[in-house]
Amino acid sequence: MECDLFDTESRPLRIPRIILILLSLIGIGFSIRCNLELSQLRQTHADLREQVGFLDVADPSQVAISHVPTSDDAVPPGVDQAHLWRYRMYFPANYGASYRMQHGLVKAVSPQGRGGSNSTWSSPKAKSEEALMTIALIKSDGKWILCRSVGGSSSTSSMPRDIDLGSLDEFVVETPLSPSDKTRTYATDNAICLIRLREKQLAKKRNNKPEKDLYRGFNVYVYGAQHKDAFNAWSQGEATSMKEATP
Repeated sequence: MECDLFDTESRPLRIPRIILILLSLIGIGFSIRCNLELSQLRQTHADLREQVGFLDVADPSQVAISHVPTSDDAVPPGVDQAHLWRYRMYFPANYGASYRMQHGLVKAVSPQGRGGSNSTWSSPKAKSEEALMTIALIKSDGKWILCRSVGGSSSTSSMPRDIDLGSLDEFVVETPLSPSDKTRTYATDNAICLIRLREKQLAKKRNNKPEKDLYRGFNVYVYGAQHKDAFNAWSQGEATSMKEATP
C-alpha cells in the first residue's frame, strides 16, 4: 500500500522540513537584498570619492596629490566665466607646505619668471597634513583675475587685459597629474608645479622682438619649508635647479 503524503505518521517529519525550507528561502532573499544594498552603497561611496577627489596615500613619507573634479556649481555667482583646478594634497610630517605664485612672464620648465609674484610659508608640523587647493581664473567685469586658495590663505592677481583666456586651446596648461592618474606621489625634496599656464609663443618685447625663454602666463609651485632657500635660489635664477642649490 502506498503511503499518503498527509499520513499522520509522516506529518511530524514534514513540518520541520517545510519550516527549514521556508527559513532557507527567507535567508536567500535576505542575502540577495543585502548584496544589492551593499552594491549600491559601494557605488555611492565610489561616486562620492570621485566627486571629492580620492587621495590614495600609499607612502606616508611622500607628498601625494589627487585631482578634484569641478562643476559649474563651483563657479561663484556674478562671474562671467571661470577655469578651475582643484587638488587634494597630503604632506608628510615635518614638511611645511610652502607656495609661490608667479604671473606675468614665466619660463616653460622652471619657477623662474618676471613680473608679479607672491609666496606663503608654513612651519613644519609634527604630524602629517592634508589640504585642498583651488586655483582659478575668473572673469568679472571684463577682467581676468588669478586666484589661489589653500587652507586659510588666499591670494589674487590681475591678468593682462590684452590676454584672452576665454578658451585655453591657445595655451599650454601643465598640471601635476595626467587625466588617467588617480593619485600621484612626489619625493619631499621636489618642488611640485601645481599648474603652469602659458602662451604657446614667446612673449614680445616693446621692440617686438621675442623674450628669451619667457612666455606670458603664470605658475604655482609647492615645496617643503626646509628647501626654501634652495627654491628661492632656483626661482631667482641663481641656480639651474633646486637640487643644484641644495647644500
